[in-house]
Amino acid sequence: MIGITGVTGNLGSYVADLVDKKGIASVHLARSPERAKVYASAEIRRLSYTNTPEVVEALKGIDTLLMVSARENPERVKEHKDFLDAAKLAGVEHIVYTSFYGADEKATFTLSRDHAQTEAYIKELGFTYTFLRDNFYLDFFIDMALENGEVRGPAGSGLVSAVARKDTSRVAAEILFNPKEWANQSLNLTGPENLSMKKIVELLSKETGKAIMYVDESVEEAYESRKKWPAQTWEYDAWVSTYTAIKAGEQAGVSTDIEKVLGHPASSLLDILRDRKLIEEKHD
Repeated sequence: MIGITGVTGNLGSYVADLVDKKGIASVHLARSPERAKVYASAEIRRLSYTNTPEVVEALKGIDTLLMVSARENPERVKEHKDFLDAAKLAGVEHIVYTSFYGADEKATFTLSRDHAQTEAYIKELGFTYTFLRDNFYLDFFIDMALENGEVRGPAGSGLVSAVARKDTSRVAAEILFNPKEWANQSLNLTGPENLSMKKIVELLSKETGKAIMYVDESVEEAYESRKKWPAQTWEYDAWVSTYTAIKAGEQAGVSTDIEKVLGHPASSLLDILRDRKLIEEKHD
């Protein structure tokens, strides 16, 4: 039996829909089940990332589990470990975990370190695993640029092989359909090209007709400009290190793993804009 966490979020809900369209029975797991879409093919169970008898019970009968990483918070690694302990007790065999490209405990991007620790714990507990190491989302940069008219951060001329969110969802679903084929593998999920922040805004400006700028801040300027959003120190660190990781070259590098799984190349920035009907089909 397939289990899917995070079914009320962007990635989990899309995977749930793809699994349903295949007519495959699954268990949908959510902190707030009342917010989850109802499918005839799926049972909805309440679940949080803790290790309690209720969580163990909710996970029983699941063989392969898509574990969407918990929302960002200082206790995320502990939440992951508690949940994985519960999954082990419940008899889950295969964890498909949404990790991060270049996950490393010494990574510049602070939240990447959470993923590295979680991957290590999944292996330590002896699960069969598939790690989906997606890079930053192209959708994130597009949304921010179109909303604010700029991309602002200390990325310099660094490159990022940002990936389309829907591609990561499609890959996750495909892994759930054929988990044995992808057992004990780490897949790097990137877009089809390396892009600088300057190139992203140039493409968006050209294709949408909107004047979008890239402001290459210093680290100090980046922290200061983000103070308009009340947040904790760890959040500011994560936001700023998104860009310093790109500047450091840690988010560059194109992988063909999406094509290997899906049978077609990863979506480009222009593909996403076409999907959103923001540009015409003139590039076909």
